[in-house]
Amino acid sequence: MPAQIRFSGILRMVLALCLACWLPAASAQQAPLKLGIMPFNSPLALIRTHQPLTEHLERELGRKIIVLTSPDYFTHINQLLAGDFDLAISGPHFGAMASQRGMRLLFRYATDLQPVFVVREDSPIQQASQFAGKTIALSSRLSISSIGGVDWLRQQGLRPNVDFRVVEYSSHGAAIAAVAAGTADAAVTTHTPLRQIPADLRQQVRLLSSEIHMPHLMTLAHGRLGAPTIEQVRKALLGFQKTQAGEAFFRDTGYRGYTAITPDDIEKLRPFVDLTVQMMR
Repeated sequence: MPAQIRFSGILRMVLALCLACWLPAASAQQAPLKLGIMPFNSPLALIRTHQPLTEHLERELGRKIIVLTSPDYFTHINQLLAGDFDLAISGPHFGAMASQRGMRLLFRYATDLQPVFVVREDSPIQQASQFAGKTIALSSRLSISSIGGVDWLRQQGLRPNVDFRVVEYSSHGAAIAAVAAGTADAAVTTHTPLRQIPADLRQQVRLLSSEIHMPHLMTLAHGRLGAPTIEQVRKALLGFQKTQAGEAFFRDTGYRGYTAITPDDIEKLRPFVDLTVQMMR
């Protein structure tokens, strides 16, 4: 066999071996990351609100971000605990639970999460005692705002489903819309969903504040991503809040930016985690 032909065959084999080694690595780099967002609003609203964040992560990580949400909170927490998401933005009580199931806590939003009560603009309700005999809409019994709000009413001497009626809706937006439509007397929500509902709906309601403050939504990454990738995600998130799009995101949502999750945050959440576990049984 001529030397030129023999060399050509060897070269093809080497190239084929190099290509075989390179393709899995390239494929792994391009593998999309699944970002699960707690369904505190409609899927369209969640995708639209978080689009600046997902676009930034795609640029910084060099990977496609697939945004996923769930039909309800019960499904979301079970998916989160099962490891269905690579990244997640979830309730603080859910984040604390998931940290025991392989998820790594990255940041929480800097602002406090405060349950508030929404009533119609023309409602006579001015204080907690006036919720007696009323129907109160919740986004979900498992949402931390619902747990906190109902617990606050209990502290005021009002018993759920005895002194007031509780009705669950698919999201915070749907619960607020029920108040505007007159099918519920009040809704338990937080300041963030109120910023994300249509302006005409927002103008039909007013707020009654509670005295409860807790850590806000948490951002998590699954441990299977590995320390280098998780650190890359952490840096990308910190970089996002310094961009023009990031500044607008945190201003418009009221989240104010990212902050570290402390042991004190987890301790404050313990009663809410315990209540959540009881409701999931």
